[in-house]
Amino acid sequence: MVSNYPSLRLEKASLLYKSTQVLKDITFELNPGESLAIIGASGSGKTSLAKLISKSVHPTSGIVENNFRTVFVPQQDHFSEIAGLGSTYYSKRYEFHDYENPMTVPEFLQQLLKRLAIEQQSLEDLELLDTFKVRYLLDRNLMQLSNGERKRLQLIVAILEQPELLIVDQPFTGLDVGARAQLSDLLKQLIKQGLSLVIICGKKEVPDFIDKVFLLKEGQIALEGNPQQVKVKSPDETAINTTIEVDELLGQQTDRFDTIISMNHVNVQMKGSPILIDINWQVKQGECWALLGHNGAGKSTLLSMVTADNPQGYTNDLKLFDRQRGSGESIWDIKSRIGYLSPELHLYFMRGKGVLSSVPGITSDAKPYSTLSCLDVIISGYLDEIGTVSPPTPHQRATALSWLEMVKLTKLQNTLFLDASLGEQRVILLLRALIKAPALLILDEPCQGMDADQIEYFKGLLDHICSSKHITMVYVSHHKDEIPSSVQNVLVLEKGKVIENGPIRTL
Repeated sequence: MVSNYPSLRLEKASLLYKSTQVLKDITFELNPGESLAIIGASGSGKTSLAKLISKSVHPTSGIVENNFRTVFVPQQDHFSEIAGLGSTYYSKRYEFHDYENPMTVPEFLQQLLKRLAIEQQSLEDLELLDTFKVRYLLDRNLMQLSNGERKRLQLIVAILEQPELLIVDQPFTGLDVGARAQLSDLLKQLIKQGLSLVIICGKKEVPDFIDKVFLLKEGQIALEGNPQQVKVKSPDETAINTTIEVDELLGQQTDRFDTIISMNHVNVQMKGSPILIDINWQVKQGECWALLGHNGAGKSTLLSMVTADNPQGYTNDLKLFDRQRGSGESIWDIKSRIGYLSPELHLYFMRGKGVLSSVPGITSDAKPYSTLSCLDVIISGYLDEIGTVSPPTPHQRATALSWLEMVKLTKLQNTLFLDASLGEQRVILLLRALIKAPALLILDEPCQGMDADQIEYFKGLLDHICSSKHITMVYVSHHKDEIPSSVQNVLVLEKGKVIENGPIRTL
């Protein structure tokens, strides 16, 4: 029988972090079997509130009483570390090696069952694998999992902990429409079984079965109600200062090119297997392209040819920035003209060690990642530094501050990058990619891990930035709904072959 006594109670709970007010006067109760969704803009305090509820952080003032057995599922999993890889770096997807021998899913689950003292249960009898429709993962290793598969595995781990309250941060990110619906049904089933649920998600992702929704704004509950009420009443805010001209921030570009990328009958093989087959692709300066395709289609390999990470670029008819590969240019000549953003690069900035500390025999007194401010990270883009930042000129610093002003994040200039929200961090890394006014901007899955509201903002920001004719962009994604409207051309790959190439008709 479900008790009406509130197992979770917050009364005027507030949280300060380094003198910054993160949460203020949060008051609510949650009874057994009830569900709550927390929504709000990036930096509004959503994840901080989840951590407060789970008691992984303690309030600066006020009361937090949680009598539930609670499990918190963070947005970012730790499967890369669990897999036993010595390093994970931003071009890792191009260079996976057999000798690294990452942990398999069965090995991981067996270790988990042993830790929970339920090792007598065999994986064949583990019904959760069928409930979440992932029994086929028993043939995979942890590094082979897609976003949706990783999220399901996270939830299986959480449920094996037998929680009374499950807190899930951004459960729907990175999932397609069908996968989101399946996950929503699974969560609904868990609630019917008596589980209490708190989810952090975008406004458009709130499931209809949720009992109540809180809209956070600047660390306070600005609006509350049922899903229908909050979806209608919550405003859509635009955090872009459109009075700042992108062309002024990019300045006068000294390099002018006719063709940024030219591929003629490009072929790439790995271990004798074809990865790219007869690729023909031309990207002119000022064009914005989407590069689409499912996992294994060849997108990452194609990008590795453009970023000069793949040595087979020398054996193909490939021109970058009007110059044939292998005609005397260096890799760094090419990379200096490219602004780059990917989830791997984001993760690399979140770690406590970088390029210098990963090379045997080389040490540095440069700042570690943990002390880089958001402004430092943007400025590091001038020299493509990762984990360190050289002293900027007054003009460089002023330009970086202007970019921050354009996205209305000036308040973050002295905030540690690690302390910004995920959505804010992704915007900061976009500014880092833009700061040197690159001839080519490559955004590889830039919206991975972001909720629907954050994605809509990011798309709007890119549309504003791409209003500049100086921008040439390649935007890589699995999801057609993540493509900004400024993208007018598309290259679609399937099993290493081009199946669509040219102006976008219908996405």
